[in-house]
Amino acid sequence: MIFLYYFCFSLVLFVAGPFLLFKKKARAGLWQKLGFVSRELRDNQGKLSGCVWFHAVSVGEFNAVLPLIKTFQAKYHRLPIVVSTTTYTGQKLAQEKVGAIATVFYFPFDLPSAACAYLKLLKPRLVVIAETEIWPGFSYQCKRLGVKLVVVNGRMSPRSFRSYKRYRRIFSPVLQAFTEIGVQSHEEAKRYSEVGGPKINIRVLGNLKFDGLEPIAAEQVAQLRQQINVPVDRFVLVAGSTHEGEETAMLRAYGRMLDTNGGEFADKVRLVLVPRHPERFDHVAAMVDQAGYTVRRHSRNESFADSGREVYLLDVIGKLFDFYSLANIAFVGGTIAPVGGHNIMEPYAYGVPVVVGPRVEKTKDVAKALVACGALALCASSEEVVDHLLRLFVDSNARLKSGAAGRDLLNASQGALSKAIDMLADNLQETTVPALTKR
Repeated sequence: MIFLYYFCFSLVLFVAGPFLLFKKKARAGLWQKLGFVSRELRDNQGKLSGCVWFHAVSVGEFNAVLPLIKTFQAKYHRLPIVVSTTTYTGQKLAQEKVGAIATVFYFPFDLPSAACAYLKLLKPRLVVIAETEIWPGFSYQCKRLGVKLVVVNGRMSPRSFRSYKRYRRIFSPVLQAFTEIGVQSHEEAKRYSEVGGPKINIRVLGNLKFDGLEPIAAEQVAQLRQQINVPVDRFVLVAGSTHEGEETAMLRAYGRMLDTNGGEFADKVRLVLVPRHPERFDHVAAMVDQAGYTVRRHSRNESFADSGREVYLLDVIGKLFDFYSLANIAFVGGTIAPVGGHNIMEPYAYGVPVVVGPRVEKTKDVAKALVACGALALCASSEEVVDHLLRLFVDSNARLKSGAAGRDLLNASQGALSKAIDMLADNLQETTVPALTKR
């Protein structure tokens, strides 16, 4: 079965070759992904042998495991650490955040030659996969070579569960290749168990995204306000991780806020747009300009004027969480666009109420809990999102109540980090550096 999978994957890769070569974002790290190990890894092979390898596909997954990587490094400072990502944005963020304590590289394509090039060079004593990045070929090679493989912050959406269950004969052996699977909830554990069968080892850890949400210091907030000229008496709407179509909805909401009570608050309201993908930054800037607003861009060190119809574009990676500290209301993207949602918990670290659209499949359990406690406004359409933003804009009591409820739930839900550290410690107790002599 694995050989058929490799054949199909190779065929897909061959067909996708022109796209990978000519699209800049897809071309990033291509040689590393094909198994051509970077000089940095080769030159440091001796130091990195027996490492712990963390993998996070992109920005969201990396942010989730970042506290785990830092805590692990502090506890096991003698063990070398390597970190891989799949996307360019994830790679850039990983280099920035952990480049000083770990070697960062691109995760290989799911081909035997590519996977083995890294596994045999690094000889990892443990590979830690974040969330849902489960590749059949890589899992097979880890099992074949005696490399321990675990999942942290594991999740399986209802849609993925239906697909995995339909092809259980394929995915059950894949999951059984993992030494242990740490999942976010009991519901996730049930889904993994139904797909993988009784042979897989599952541990409920909770959601790591809750533990990493430590608010920035008050001094940093004050500095950020001064940097972009947002005094404390300004009302700020932060729209984070937005996708196509969502910026349009935010501009509609912003326009209605500016016109409320005959423009009474026009000089007091500010909109911060944070597109999810860097390749859309210029497109969003042009969209804002066409809508009749002045664009202020973070990458150009620009700031708001004291008055005027302006929109601030946060066109850098890794700063969104800090900017939520300025918000009075937050919209989290990927929820109007058919994406499934991004991290809806981040604004609650600052007690900021959150409004989202209907597409929250990737964070369904979290969204359900937030709605139940009165923290989250889960809207059925973009029009309803705009209307609810306006209601919160004029109702400060509702904003405070919603934000406080979310912050209380966030605080009560923490603890996954210590459980994840315990799981990694358990898997390291009897682990030695694998010989990896098999071909």
